[in-house]
Parts: sequence; structure tokens; C-alpha cells
Amino acid sequence: MKPLQSWTWFKIHIPPEERKKTRNLMKVGGVECISPAFKPEHWCLNPICLITGDGDTLPADVQEFKSWGVPHDTYCVNRSIAFMDTPVNHWTAVDVEESMWLSENMRPEHIPPSGKIVRHTIGVMKGGYDCFWVAKCSFENEWSKRLWVGNSGYFAVLTAIAMGYQKIVLAGMPLNKNRHWYDSPDTEGPQWVPECYTTWMDFAIENPDAHKVRSMSGYTAFILGCSNGTP
Repeated sequence: MKPLQSWTWFKIHIPPEERKKTRNLMKVGGVECISPAFKPEHWCLNPICLITGDGDTLPADVQEFKSWGVPHDTYCVNRSIAFMDTPVNHWTAVDVEESMWLSENMRPEHIPPSGKIVRHTIGVMKGGYDCFWVAKCSFENEWSKRLWVGNSGYFAVLTAIAMGYQKIVLAGMPLNKNRHWYDSPDTEGPQWVPECYTTWMDFAIENPDAHKVRSMSGYTAFILGCSNGTP
């Protein structure tokens, strides 16, 4: 797991004083695709989509989901693709340099029957991605465009809904503060801000498609409902 733990990438610096301004934190409830050539019907093969995240529950969640034996597409977030040993239809990361990591860690068994993993991200990036998405909301300023409240898993959920999936199951997205699945046991996990939890709760309450989404573990299962035995 050394490549997973040691690989780092550059993040755009946002001044702390801008991060603290509540008006810059944008709650996004939906996205739209700005890639004219992307046709979901060509790349979304099943009505059920498994979305995998980097939480510590990923191995157990994926094992449980596989035991159900249901046909599905797989949508990996960030480094969760390294855990998978089956074809992957979609992958996302919101940092452009993460696509470099994907190119170094993708394996032959990840390639789906279509012959291509569709790579999704926010905005238009030069190289490394195939499908570009923007938020369905009006940003107050340039900082708010960069300070979406949520996380990469939430972005994956919004794009999966926009692509037309009818049932979405989350694995490895407990939204807790435990380590990532690939880290050593003594590693500290992500420190989610309160607004992140609020965004998931608002999604469950306000989004008309929230009933399509269930989770296998953690706080997302508490908020969205637990996927227990079937999607």
C-alpha cells in the first residue's frame, strides 16, 4: 500500500480568511454535464450503481455487496479503485493531479466491457478526464466556486443521479473520522466540517431523488438509510 500512502498532489491555496466566510460556502444540490460528447446511455449499462469511497469500511462493504450477486455498474471515488478487482465504469476526483495517480495505479481488470473508464470531475480540466460537470447554482464570488460544501463522494452521488441511475449504493463512505482503508491503523482520518454533514442531511430531506440512494455503513447509512441485503 506504499504508493497509496505516499502519493501526494498539489491543492490550490485558498486563504484562511476566505474559508471562514460563511457566504463563500456553497451548498450544491445538483450538477449538470457540460461535455456535449458524453452520452450516459453509452456508458451506464445497469440501473444499479455501486459508488465506492476511501473510508475504513470499504473492504467489508464491498464484500457484503458482492454477496448479493446483483448486476451493477461500479463508480470509484479517488483511490478506492485500487481495492477493486472487477471492472470499473466510472471514476472521479475533484483534484486534477489525482488523474495522474489513476494512470499509475489502474490495472487491466479495471477496464470494463466498453473498453473505457469514464473519468469525471468538476469544471474543465486539460487532460486526465472525460466528463466535466458544473453545479446548478449561482455562485456569489470566485471563492464560492472553489468552496463547495460536501466531499468527492457527494459529487459522485450527484453525477450518478444526473446520469440516470435508478438505485445507488454507497460503500466505504461512513463519513466518520477513522483512517482511510489504505492507511496504517494508527493514522488519523479526515476531519469533516459540520457543514459537510448538513449537506448530506439537506440532500436526504430536499432532493427528490434521495430515495434512490442508500449506504452500507456509517453516518451516510444513518442519514440516507441502510442498504441491507438488497439495493
